[in-house]
Amino acid sequence: MDYGGMASLAWVAIEALVAVLVALLLLRGASGAFSLAAPQDAEAVPLLHVAALGTGLALGLSLLLALPHGEAFRLAQVFDDKGRWGQDLGGFLAGSLIPARETLHAAFLAARRIDGPAGFAGLLTLAGMLAGAGVALRLWRGLARLRALVAFLLLTACVALLLHYAAHLAAWLAARLNFWVFALLLLGFQRWRYAPRAAH
Repeated sequence: MDYGGMASLAWVAIEALVAVLVALLLLRGASGAFSLAAPQDAEAVPLLHVAALGTGLALGLSLLLALPHGEAFRLAQVFDDKGRWGQDLGGFLAGSLIPARETLHAAFLAARRIDGPAGFAGLLTLAGMLAGAGVALRLWRGLARLRALVAFLLLTACVALLLHYAAHLAAWLAARLNFWVFALLLLGFQRWRYAPRAAH
């Protein structure tokens, strides 16, 4: 029995689990930050929450489309052992958890010049920012207005960060788990296919 291979596989599985837990913590943190910062009656105004989610998705998409290393998401690059995704957990988190300065700069330039898909996503982000700010300014007064603005910006940033991380996480997991990815996908498909359906 190849104990070395089993130990290596177990370590990869642990790293993958930790990376997924980071994503779940980001998701939990986004929800908690919004609830903490938002006015007490914010739950009665879902428009603020929806605006933040939409703006965050647009911002995250603009960051992904402006990535300097966008070529690394090609299938051949994902499964290249010597490529970007061959790094361990520490290297992955250091390079992918937070967008790099170059990515932010490229996204800003694309939005300013309305250049390609990244520029269009940047325009959607700007429109979402204006809409979210308009909702906060119109529906709240005083300190509650400031809290609504802060909550909107926090959730927008968290959603964008989560989308950026999730895309990198998917590629990194595919590279780390290699052919096991296809086995897991097949298992998931089989479970979905043969799962009991609720009667209508």
